[in-house]
Amino acid sequence: MRLRPTFPGMVPGEKVVLLLHRHWVFGLRLILAHFVFIIPPLAAWWVLGRYSTVLVDGTSAAYAFTILLFGTYALFWALAFFIAWLNFYLDTWIITNERIINIEQLRLFYRTVSEQKLFRVQDVTTDVHGFFAGIFRYGNVSVQTAAEKERFVFEQVPHPEDVAKTIMHLLESIESQIGLDAMARIEGDIPPPGPATPRSQSPKVPPAPKAPTGSAG
Repeated sequence: MRLRPTFPGMVPGEKVVLLLHRHWVFGLRLILAHFVFIIPPLAAWWVLGRYSTVLVDGTSAAYAFTILLFGTYALFWALAFFIAWLNFYLDTWIITNERIINIEQLRLFYRTVSEQKLFRVQDVTTDVHGFFAGIFRYGNVSVQTAAEKERFVFEQVPHPEDVAKTIMHLLESIESQIGLDAMARIEGDIPPPGPATPRSQSPKVPPAPKAPTGSAG
Protein backbone atom coordinates (compact mmCIF):
# COMPACT_ATOMS: atom_id res chain seq x y z
CA MET A 1 0.00 0.00 0.00
CA ARG A 2 1.44 3.36 -1.05
CA LEU A 3 1.20 6.05 1.62
CA ARG A 4 0.36 9.61 0.66
CA PRO A 5 3.01 12.18 1.58
CA THR A 6 2.20 14.51 4.44
CA PHE A 7 3.71 17.70 5.82
CA PRO A 8 3.28 19.80 8.98
CA GLY A 9 0.34 22.17 8.93
CA MET A 10 -2.06 20.10 6.84
CA VAL A 11 -5.71 20.87 7.49
CA PRO A 12 -8.42 18.21 7.82
CA GLY A 13 -9.47 16.89 4.44
CA GLU A 14 -6.36 18.20 2.67
CA LYS A 15 -4.51 15.77 0.41
CA VAL A 16 -1.15 16.09 -1.33
CA VAL A 17 -1.66 15.82 -5.08
CA LEU A 18 1.91 16.59 -6.27
CA LEU A 19 5.23 16.81 -4.44
CA LEU A 20 7.83 18.35 -6.76
CA HIS A 21 11.59 18.83 -6.70
CA ARG A 22 13.95 20.06 -9.38
CA HIS A 23 14.61 17.62 -12.21
CA TRP A 24 17.25 14.96 -11.52
CA VAL A 25 19.37 16.37 -14.37
CA PHE A 26 20.30 19.31 -12.15
CA GLY A 27 21.22 16.98 -9.31
CA LEU A 28 23.50 15.05 -11.65
CA ARG A 29 25.05 18.27 -12.92
CA LEU A 30 25.68 19.35 -9.33
CA ILE A 31 27.42 16.07 -8.51
CA LEU A 32 29.61 16.18 -11.62
CA ALA A 33 30.56 19.81 -11.03
CA HIS A 34 31.74 19.10 -7.49
CA PHE A 35 33.53 15.91 -8.35
CA VAL A 36 35.68 17.84 -10.80
CA PHE A 37 37.30 19.47 -7.77
CA ILE A 38 38.51 16.06 -6.56
CA ILE A 39 40.89 15.77 -9.52
CA PRO A 40 43.45 18.45 -8.43
CA PRO A 41 44.23 16.95 -4.99
CA LEU A 42 44.40 13.44 -6.44
CA ALA A 43 46.80 14.66 -9.13
CA ALA A 44 48.88 16.49 -6.52
CA TRP A 45 49.03 13.34 -4.35
CA TRP A 46 50.18 11.29 -7.32
CA VAL A 47 52.90 13.84 -8.19
CA LEU A 48 54.17 13.96 -4.59
CA GLY A 49 54.28 10.19 -4.37
CA ARG A 50 56.09 9.78 -7.66
CA TYR A 51 58.50 12.70 -7.77
CA SER A 52 58.97 13.64 -4.10
CA THR A 53 59.99 12.01 -0.82
CA VAL A 54 57.43 13.95 1.25
CA LEU A 55 55.13 10.94 1.56
CA VAL A 56 57.92 8.48 2.29
CA ASP A 57 58.66 9.47 5.89
CA GLY A 58 55.43 9.43 7.88
CA THR A 59 57.08 11.05 10.91
CA SER A 60 58.40 14.18 9.16
CA ALA A 61 56.90 17.64 9.53
CA ALA A 62 56.49 17.90 5.77
CA TYR A 63 54.35 14.76 5.77
CA ALA A 64 52.17 16.09 8.61
CA PHE A 65 51.75 19.45 6.87
CA THR A 66 50.79 17.71 3.60
CA ILE A 67 48.18 15.55 5.33
CA LEU A 68 46.80 18.62 7.11
CA LEU A 69 46.58 20.52 3.83
CA PHE A 70 44.81 17.69 2.00
CA GLY A 71 42.46 17.10 4.95
CA THR A 72 41.47 20.77 5.07
CA TYR A 73 40.77 20.76 1.35
CA ALA A 74 38.63 17.64 1.69
CA LEU A 75 36.68 19.15 4.61
CA PHE A 76 35.84 22.33 2.71
CA TRP A 77 34.93 20.33 -0.40
CA ALA A 78 32.54 18.12 1.57
CA LEU A 79 30.96 21.15 3.26
CA ALA A 80 30.45 22.96 -0.06
CA PHE A 81 28.93 19.86 -1.64
CA PHE A 82 26.61 19.31 1.33
CA ILE A 83 25.31 22.90 1.24
CA ALA A 84 24.81 22.82 -2.54
CA TRP A 85 22.95 19.51 -2.32
CA LEU A 86 20.67 20.82 0.44
CA ASN A 87 19.84 23.89 -1.63
CA PHE A 88 18.99 21.61 -4.55
CA TYR A 89 17.01 18.93 -2.75
CA LEU A 90 15.10 21.07 -0.23
CA ASP A 91 13.63 23.36 -2.88
CA THR A 92 10.15 21.86 -2.84
CA TRP A 93 6.76 22.65 -4.34
CA ILE A 94 3.64 21.04 -2.90
CA ILE A 95 0.25 21.05 -4.61
CA THR A 96 -2.69 19.90 -2.53
CA ASN A 97 -6.39 19.86 -3.26
CA GLU A 98 -6.66 23.25 -1.51
CA ARG A 99 -3.43 25.24 -1.93
CA ILE A 100 0.02 25.63 -3.45
CA ILE A 101 3.09 25.73 -1.18
CA ASN A 102 6.54 26.95 -2.22
CA ILE A 103 9.51 26.01 0.01
CA GLU A 104 12.77 27.62 -1.10
CA GLN A 105 16.08 26.80 0.61
CA LEU A 106 18.25 29.90 0.25
CA ARG A 107 21.16 29.11 2.57
CA LEU A 108 22.19 26.45 5.06
CA PHE A 109 19.97 27.70 7.89
CA TYR A 110 17.61 29.95 5.98
CA ARG A 111 14.56 29.13 3.89
CA THR A 112 11.32 30.80 2.89
CA VAL A 113 7.87 29.22 2.80
CA SER A 114 4.98 30.81 0.91
CA GLU A 115 1.57 29.46 0.07
CA GLN A 116 -1.54 30.42 -1.85
CA LYS A 117 -5.07 29.08 -2.01
CA LEU A 118 -6.00 27.36 -5.24
CA PHE A 119 -9.15 29.40 -5.81
CA ARG A 120 -6.97 32.53 -6.17
CA VAL A 121 -5.15 31.08 -9.21
CA GLN A 122 -5.88 33.09 -12.34
CA ASP A 123 -3.52 31.63 -14.95
CA VAL A 124 -0.90 28.89 -15.32
CA THR A 125 1.85 28.98 -17.96
CA THR A 126 4.80 26.71 -18.74
CA ASP A 127 8.25 27.50 -20.12
CA VAL A 128 10.35 24.72 -21.66
CA HIS A 129 13.46 26.40 -23.03
CA GLY A 130 16.49 24.73 -24.56
CA PHE A 131 17.55 21.50 -26.24
CA PHE A 132 18.08 19.45 -23.07
CA ALA A 133 14.87 20.76 -21.53
CA GLY A 134 12.94 19.37 -24.48
CA ILE A 135 14.72 16.00 -24.35
CA PHE A 136 14.48 15.44 -20.59
CA ARG A 137 11.10 17.21 -20.29
CA TYR A 138 11.72 19.78 -17.60
CA GLY A 139 10.90 23.46 -17.36
CA ASN A 140 9.29 26.22 -15.32
CA VAL A 141 5.66 26.52 -14.32
CA SER A 142 4.40 30.05 -13.55
CA VAL A 143 1.22 30.40 -11.52
CA GLN A 144 -0.45 33.81 -11.65
CA THR A 145 -2.56 34.57 -8.57
CA ALA A 146 -4.80 37.37 -7.35
CA ALA A 147 -2.86 37.97 -4.14
CA GLU A 148 -0.01 39.98 -2.64
CA LYS A 149 2.54 37.60 -4.14
CA GLU A 150 1.20 37.55 -7.66
CA ARG A 151 3.39 34.82 -9.18
CA PHE A 152 4.59 31.42 -8.03
CA VAL A 153 7.33 29.85 -10.15
CA PHE A 154 8.10 26.14 -10.03
CA GLU A 155 11.67 26.11 -11.33
CA GLN A 156 13.11 23.28 -13.44
CA VAL A 157 10.47 20.73 -12.46
CA PRO A 158 9.84 17.54 -14.45
CA HIS A 159 6.85 17.37 -16.83
CA PRO A 160 5.76 21.02 -16.52
CA GLU A 161 2.78 20.55 -18.87
CA ASP A 162 1.35 17.83 -16.63
CA VAL A 163 1.85 20.03 -13.57
CA ALA A 164 -0.05 22.90 -15.23
CA LYS A 165 -2.89 20.57 -16.25
CA THR A 166 -3.14 19.23 -12.70
CA ILE A 167 -3.44 22.73 -11.24
CA MET A 168 -6.13 23.74 -13.73
CA HIS A 169 -8.02 20.50 -13.12
CA LEU A 170 -8.03 21.15 -9.36
CA LEU A 171 -9.21 24.71 -9.96
CA GLU A 172 -12.04 23.53 -12.21
CA SER A 173 -13.00 20.94 -9.59
CA ILE A 174 -13.29 23.64 -6.91
CA GLU A 175 -15.30 25.86 -9.26
CA SER A 176 -17.74 23.10 -10.20
CA GLN A 177 -18.27 21.80 -6.66
CA ILE A 178 -18.32 24.99 -4.59
CA GLY A 179 -17.81 27.98 -6.85
CA LEU A 180 -14.94 30.43 -6.69
CA ASP A 181 -17.03 33.24 -5.19
CA ALA A 182 -18.42 30.91 -2.53
CA MET A 183 -14.91 29.68 -1.72
CA ALA A 184 -13.69 33.26 -1.43
CA ARG A 185 -16.53 34.03 1.00
CA ILE A 186 -15.60 30.98 3.09
CA GLU A 187 -12.01 32.23 3.27
CA GLY A 188 -13.16 35.78 4.09
CA ASP A 189 -11.95 37.39 0.86
CA ILE A 190 -15.46 38.49 -0.12
CA PRO A 191 -17.89 39.71 2.55
CA PRO A 192 -21.16 37.78 2.70
CA PRO A 193 -24.14 39.50 1.13
CA GLY A 194 -26.15 41.53 3.64
CA PRO A 195 -29.92 41.35 4.11
CA ALA A 196 -31.95 42.82 1.32
CA THR A 197 -32.98 46.41 2.01
CA PRO A 198 -36.75 46.83 1.64
CA ARG A 199 -37.87 49.38 -0.87
CA SER A 200 -39.10 52.61 0.59
CA GLN A 201 -42.82 53.01 0.08
CA SER A 202 -44.51 56.37 -0.17
CA PRO A 203 -47.23 56.89 2.43
CA LYS A 204 -50.74 56.31 1.21
CA VAL A 205 -52.71 59.47 0.81
CA PRO A 206 -56.39 59.06 1.69
CA PRO A 207 -58.76 60.04 -1.08
CA ALA A 208 -60.31 63.49 -0.86
CA PRO A 209 -63.92 63.54 0.37
CA LYS A 210 -66.53 64.05 -2.29
CA ALA A 211 -68.41 67.32 -2.27
CA PRO A 212 -72.14 66.89 -1.35
CA THR A 213 -74.48 67.18 -4.23
CA GLY A 214 -78.00 68.64 -3.82
CA SER A 215 -80.67 70.61 -5.64
CA ALA A 216 -80.60 74.32 -5.18
CA GLY A 217 -83.91 75.55 -3.68
